[in-house]
Amino acid sequence: MKIDFKIEKGENKGIYHSETERILIYPPQHENIEDMLDTITHETIHHAIDKAEEIIDEDQEEKVIFCVQWAKESLI
Repeated sequence: MKIDFKIEKGENKGIYHSETERILIYPPQHENIEDMLDTITHETIHHAIDKAEEIIDEDQEEKVIFCVQWAKESLI
């Protein structure tokens, strides 16, 4: 997995390309470093699911990522 940063305006904060195992992060779309780290975590989970070869649809994948990213707050 490789992470690249692009300084471009757009709608995406980040995107994972499974064919090249590359994550693109767009810093201008983030409010602060913590927000950017959350996006990196989000896209890294996409990579982990891809590598696990799980058969889930996009909706299920986004729900898994949401639960993982909010797990710490849920346990407090």
